[in-house]
Amino acid sequence: MLALTDDQLGIVMNAASGLPVEKRTVFLECVAARLELRGSRPSDADLDKAIRIALKGLTHQPAA
Repeated sequence: MLALTDDQLGIVMNAASGLPVEKRTVFLECVAARLELRGSRPSDADLDKAIRIALKGLTHQPAA
């Protein structure tokens, strides 16, 4: 079972709120899957990395 602090949960929810509704479930599942690989109490660094990786595939990057 994955256990996040209140602050960590807030960070995840804030990141999810910036996505279209139809992409939020995929985002949350991706973050959870990555964090479960780190153990039941992931660090803030683990959380940051999981969020960045999950967002990378779900957000549109404007052309340079």
